[in-house]
Amino acid sequence: MSQKRRRDTPEWAWEQALIDTYDDHRWHEVLDPLAAAVRRWEAGELDHVDLARVAGRIHKKMSPIDYVFSQKREMLVRMLEFDEEWSGPWIAAHPRPAVPTLSNQEQQE
Repeated sequence: MSQKRRRDTPEWAWEQALIDTYDDHRWHEVLDPLAAAVRRWEAGELDHVDLARVAGRIHKKMSPIDYVFSQKREMLVRMLEFDEEWSGPWIAAHPRPAVPTLSNQEQQE
């Protein structure tokens, strides 16, 4: 099945929702502490050296995210499903759609 046709399927839509939600989750997990540090820096609670340290720690946390999202779609979906701590509750709330199968009559045609 071509990639373009596949995008019209409930399975593709479910995978995309999984990817989009995980992407948002991971970036918030990494960037929210940076945003908080910037607010503290703006309020004068941190100096630029402390802010640079936070930014350096954030940068190190970005590489694994980049690696995950550089995978081919099929592998990416499997990797996200493997992260059961995160994906378990999401999948329970958003079950994978049933993949239609060909009936015996359709298979013979």
